[in-house]
Amino acid sequence: MERKTSMAIWQDETDEASARGPEKKRIYAEIATRLGEAISSAHIARGTVLIEGPLASQLGCSRAPVRQALKLLEEQGIVSRFDGRGYVAGGPGTSPNRKSQPGAIEGDFLQDRALFAWQILYEDVEKTVVLHSFFGRYRINEVELARHHKVGRTVARDVLLRLASLGILEKDEQLRWSVVPLDDRRIANLYQLRELIEPAGIASATQHMPKPEIDGMLERHRAVLDRYPDIATSELYQLEFDLHVRAVGFCANADLLSALKRTHAVLTLSKHVLGFQWTLSNDDPFVGEHIGILEAMQAGRADAAGAAMHMHIRSSMPKVIGRAAEARETQKPEPCIYIVEGK
Repeated sequence: MERKTSMAIWQDETDEASARGPEKKRIYAEIATRLGEAISSAHIARGTVLIEGPLASQLGCSRAPVRQALKLLEEQGIVSRFDGRGYVAGGPGTSPNRKSQPGAIEGDFLQDRALFAWQILYEDVEKTVVLHSFFGRYRINEVELARHHKVGRTVARDVLLRLASLGILEKDEQLRWSVVPLDDRRIANLYQLRELIEPAGIASATQHMPKPEIDGMLERHRAVLDRYPDIATSELYQLEFDLHVRAVGFCANADLLSALKRTHAVLTLSKHVLGFQWTLSNDDPFVGEHIGILEAMQAGRADAAGAAMHMHIRSSMPKVIGRAAEARETQKPEPCIYIVEGK
């Protein structure tokens, strides 16, 4: 049970963001989609009274996106006005269920309400902050972040705490949110940390990762290798995520995983910066190196998997630093209302 708990802590915090991809869905549209699905599936019973205040409180966001979502659903005939406060689940003419309690909706729709709001905006904020970290030290204004995304400060803080757990942000001596510069020295430091502990993580994972999981990863890698270097950026990042997050996440040592999570700042470079700026060379061996590690895991050879991971990380560092230097010359971060320069 302990191993599963460790893996869940490692993976659950990253799966949602990676699966969402580079396009950010508007918060109100996501709320409308979830409400509509819940109504059509009867998780929200016909006639249930929906009021923006209680819904916003449950979702952990401001009233504005909830108000927009309800208006959109009204236009689609999914909810309707009635002689009372708020909306009713159902089309025009639906009678309100006077016994329903607005703000107390149950079922799958709000099962993950504590995470819902921050997940919607996380990917956009992560990309913006990582791009800035590439060029120096900046400060984050939590109030402006919440205002910009039309969410409560609690939601904004959840996003910032998640970025801090990945080593992308920290609190300065005045308890202000500060972007940690991802310069060449820090990239080298993070790779040194990875080189020391990630091989032990993959060796431990070899003993616990289900064989079908390994087989699936190998199949994806081999399919990409057949088309390499003609692969999309999203595929490139998925291979990185497969090996360095999902596979390593089967390690039984929760403390090792906790330490290793701070090195994920390097992986965000591939996702948001380097993957879009760098053309893969025909002789880059990284896919083959991934396959070698996974094949060792498939054979149950924990020591061999760890040794292969060690060599893979060591050979990757100079390439990433070189690509980072080139990327800094070709792009600059766009001005952002909640990010300001300064120590």
